[in-house]
Amino acid sequence: MARKALLISTTSYEHPSLEKSGPIEVDTPGLHDVLRDPGIGGFDEIDRLVNAPLSEVKGRISWFFSDAEPDDDLLLYFSGDGFVAAKTYLAVADTDLHMLVNTALSADFVHDCVENSRCRRLVIVLDFCYSGSFMAALETSGQFLATILVIAATDAYQETRDGPGGSVGVLTDSVVKGLRTGAADLDGNGVVTGNEFADYLVEHARTARQQPTTYRRGRVHDLEIAGRLGETASLPVAVQAEASIVAEVTVDDPPDSDVDWLSDAPADYDLLDRRVLATVVRNRLARIAAERPESSFLVHLDGRWGTGKSTLLKFLRERLEPDFLVVEFDAWRQARLAHPWWFLLTAAREAIAGDLGWWRRKALRIKEIFERVRRTGGPYVAAVAVLLVLAGVIAMWLWPREGTSDQWGAAAKVVTAVAGALIPLWAGALVASRFLLWNSARGAKLFEQSGTNPLHEVSAHFSWLLGQARKPVVFFVDDLDRCAHAQVVDLLDTVQTLFRDAPRRAGVRDVPAPFFVVAADGAWLRKSYERTYETFDDCVALPGKPLGYLFLDKIFQLTVRMPLLTEAKQQRYVDRLLRIGSSDENATIAETANLRRQLREGQGRESEILDLVAEASPAAKAAVAGDAAMALLQPEVVERTEHELRKFRPLLGENPRGMKHFFNTYSIFRCVRTLEGNTPSRDTLALWSIVRMRWPSLFDHLEGCPDAVAGVLQPILVADHFPADLHDVATSAPVREVFTSALGGPLTAARIRQCAGEPVTGVARPA
Repeated sequence: MARKALLISTTSYEHPSLEKSGPIEVDTPGLHDVLRDPGIGGFDEIDRLVNAPLSEVKGRISWFFSDAEPDDDLLLYFSGDGFVAAKTYLAVADTDLHMLVNTALSADFVHDCVENSRCRRLVIVLDFCYSGSFMAALETSGQFLATILVIAATDAYQETRDGPGGSVGVLTDSVVKGLRTGAADLDGNGVVTGNEFADYLVEHARTARQQPTTYRRGRVHDLEIAGRLGETASLPVAVQAEASIVAEVTVDDPPDSDVDWLSDAPADYDLLDRRVLATVVRNRLARIAAERPESSFLVHLDGRWGTGKSTLLKFLRERLEPDFLVVEFDAWRQARLAHPWWFLLTAAREAIAGDLGWWRRKALRIKEIFERVRRTGGPYVAAVAVLLVLAGVIAMWLWPREGTSDQWGAAAKVVTAVAGALIPLWAGALVASRFLLWNSARGAKLFEQSGTNPLHEVSAHFSWLLGQARKPVVFFVDDLDRCAHAQVVDLLDTVQTLFRDAPRRAGVRDVPAPFFVVAADGAWLRKSYERTYETFDDCVALPGKPLGYLFLDKIFQLTVRMPLLTEAKQQRYVDRLLRIGSSDENATIAETANLRRQLREGQGRESEILDLVAEASPAAKAAVAGDAAMALLQPEVVERTEHELRKFRPLLGENPRGMKHFFNTYSIFRCVRTLEGNTPSRDTLALWSIVRMRWPSLFDHLEGCPDAVAGVLQPILVADHFPADLHDVATSAPVREVFTSALGGPLTAARIRQCAGEPVTGVARPA
């Protein structure tokens, strides 16, 4: 048995196409030293390549794996610049950016080397841009591999080189520090196992610019990355952490004054576990697309300005794009300029065409012209036909009878004059096409005013356009809560009446219905409808459910409230932005690693997952919130939870869609509360979900003022806690039945606070 390592790093490039990349500073000498040290890594053979050409890099990798014995422990390390084209590549010294296929190291090559090797235990460390994508190609590697651990500095979409202060090399630095000081030995037993190594790096190498990811298969916990960890190996984790702080940097020292400026644009780096929430929404859309492709589905991302809705849309796009075509629509910029249906149709056309190759884009354009002419271009076809007939008559009249030179010359002069007259006519035909075929915003308005049922044709054409897409289409509507109330209502009504079920209404089969995700403040949308239809409020609104809620419940099948920012979450967010450590950082890392292990090894019960989170320290709870939320998404957990929630059916009212709406509301509430670190019991959160479904205005009032529940539990106090318009609903028998139910009740002020989340002190709860 031998311990072998191959370290490959590229710090500079020969080809002009990569000159702008600049030098890379990565501590590969330090990594070599800690792996070689018999008191730390104890590797027998370490081969190191720096700035080597592709031929040499491939040769060393091939030899590294072909020479391996089944009982060898192998460690392969890469650092440099990564690029994503059709595949993922790592640049080497002689890489030409314009010829990546022939001059860069592909993930497929490494995969093939691993696949043909006899090694059974392998660790791969990837410290470069888009390394998560490189890692994905290795996850199926190794016909003989019993155990493989891959650690990537980023996910599939993140860069690590983005200007001064970039985070390239942070993963390598964390490896060196964790092994040299013993901080990676999370349980303090003197051995760094594969799981400890991965958990330490995931937490310690995470910065504002990168989020490490791992892939583990087999008995990773049996891998020994490092053995005797120097002088601190036999010490407890807390003492090792103190040694690490003294050796590297003192926590109480002032932080680096070179703090990056931060923009207010949607974030590229997930510091608040928003990708988990994006995964929840993505899974729901994928499930519906697979089970009921003919059914449209509308999702509302509800949150006030600045709560991260646009960032969540960005992360959701990353999750959706492999299987869906995303169409982005900025309502604030576009909806006020023309009719919403025209802009939505135009956005869909551009996205569908952009997903095709050059020739197919041209073919789509031609096919669409014929399709629109067939449906709505009668006047335009007539005008063009008259023009062609006129041109033919003139040509016959001018055609020379005998073909002499004089006659041909005279005919040529006349033809020239006629051509000069026809050119304006042709230009007029093109202009007419912009109006008669609604190729412009003005044309859309004119088209809308013509014909007996023009919008039916729009809906039918939209269905045809969806049929040209290679994947189901998802519309992202952002910044709708910046628009005037009339524009808000116009756009949502257009989606509801023209587009959402267009293929089914048009009788088009085998065309998936479109999905819509609308990011906007729910209070803004409700107020827009209430102001537009205020005349009907008294005769339509229900107790505890004003007119605005009725409209939104009709339009959206799922509402996702943006998670609140708890104290621990806020502290962790700021520390990670400013790259500030804490004196108990290593203790938190150890607790976090243990929690993640227990979450992975759980028995698939919601209660067990919630108990683990509830018992954690605030810092560890904030760190594993995303992991816990993902654990709750396991199919066996979801199935058991839905089965246990069926007992609430008698409390859901008479709405036939109640049970389905109840499951959706509960699952989103559970995910959001878990991301906040709140763990209300299943039955209590179920009752709170029912309140949101049946009496949303009562829900909003209690969410902002939980103590007002005294007016429900003791009706004599209702006037002291509720406005006059809520008195009747707060004291009604159905409301009291839910609030005092033995299934998770009574809903006290303390329980409502936990179900509603605990915001940072001084921050108003969303209405």
